[in-house]
Amino acid sequence: MIALVSRSPSHWVALVRDKGVVWIAVVGLYLVSSVISPAMFQVSQVLNILQVAAFLGIIAAGETIVLLAGGIDLSVAGVVTLTNIVSTSVLLGKAGNIPAAIAITLSLALAVGLINGLLVTALRITPLIATLGMNSILYGAALVYTGGAPHGSVPQAFQVVGQGSAGGVPFSTVSWLALSALMVWISRATVYGRWIYAVGANPRAAGLMGAPVRRITVSAYMVSSTVAAIGGLLLTAYIGSPSLGIGNQFLLTSIAAVVVGGTTLEGGVGGVVGTIGGALLITELNSFTNIVQVSTGTQYVLQGLIIALSVFLYRFVGTRAA
Repeated sequence: MIALVSRSPSHWVALVRDKGVVWIAVVGLYLVSSVISPAMFQVSQVLNILQVAAFLGIIAAGETIVLLAGGIDLSVAGVVTLTNIVSTSVLLGKAGNIPAAIAITLSLALAVGLINGLLVTALRITPLIATLGMNSILYGAALVYTGGAPHGSVPQAFQVVGQGSAGGVPFSTVSWLALSALMVWISRATVYGRWIYAVGANPRAAGLMGAPVRRITVSAYMVSSTVAAIGGLLLTAYIGSPSLGIGNQFLLTSIAAVVVGGTTLEGGVGGVVGTIGGALLITELNSFTNIVQVSTGTQYVLQGLIIALSVFLYRFVGTRAA
């Protein structure tokens, strides 16, 4: 009993560090928002938050894998935009074109991830620079492809994926949770997942243990781009039309959701479960700022402050645990 009590403080510190911080913030912000706007207690509003959070959550789940591997991917915004533009131009409002649209966009995303990974591993370009440059290339490619005037439309059969629901729960939310569960299993219960953590924590030591460091790094970027394309397809199904720059909103928020969820920028620490909470928190924050009617600029300021505060808090708790 004495040993149990003596270990209790560090146990709770570790629990808060690994799981609790973001979920406490999610519940706290929801309660504050509900006090200001009682409509937040309505089931329809909760489902709406879950639906909107799904798009960010999916994209951030792929971003989590890259950060765990010790990198960063700022090209996800461009991937989402290109996915939206290309898929709608291929769909042209016809249900029969759905398989082709999905195959083409996912293939493009795989190619983008492969190039990002090779830029980082083979050419040794800093991940921040490599992926930010790729993001600009993708947005420019979307402009060239459309001539500044996107065209195409989404058939009703595809819109159901983004707008429909099962038992009141949006399909997009179900897709998000299912994909997140798959990625949790891969990262926690497979050799590949253990390699991801090992490479992110210490690539040199991981290489000495036999991990294929370069291949793991490249595959992490490919996972990130592919998952971002899946999020882009769901978002396209939700809005039902092409839109240049639709991915720009995820350039900062995808990183914010991951970091707020407890995944460190240094790599090797964190996970997809925390990212789910991070996506919910960022979505709630946007909803809260809309309720109190603050400007878009203030929203960005708050997001930046949350990122900085999260990094500080997790490092502080982590230091105490150590």
